[in-house]
Amino acid sequence: MTRAERKIIENWVILYYDKVLALSLRLTGNRDDAQDCAQEVFIRAWKKYGTYRGEAHPMAWLKRITLNICYNHLNRNKSKRWDELEAENLEGDSGNVANMNGIDPALLKRLSPLERSVVIARIYEDLSFRMLAESLGTTENNAKVSYHNAIVKLRKLVK
Repeated sequence: MTRAERKIIENWVILYYDKVLALSLRLTGNRDDAQDCAQEVFIRAWKKYGTYRGEAHPMAWLKRITLNICYNHLNRNKSKRWDELEAENLEGDSGNVANMNGIDPALLKRLSPLERSVVIARIYEDLSFRMLAESLGTTENNAKVSYHNAIVKLRKLVK
């Protein structure tokens, strides 16, 4: 890695760490896990910088890495509870996590890691199904089905 590339990654950490941490917290529901995942995002970005084509905004690439890392983390740690978000406030653009777009975090806890990842990525991060499928290593149709199933489950839980 060249000195210029290292400087780019250092700037990304400064510019995007809070956003990556906020997304990681939404996905993992636990501040310690979110911090670990956010750190891993930038380590992976540093290691894989050569694969970054520069066609998209750097944050789009970092979001995809974040989704992959958090999804893998959740699958490895299925026994952990997703329950830190009750009244926690995050700094940055996410505001009060407990009231994100009106979805109660207690309801998000009831979704599987895949369903939770898909809902958060679609609603809060505005990722397309194509980008979401690529990030999660699945088909676009599977991402759509997972999203639909999660919305149906959330609707039933609200009733």
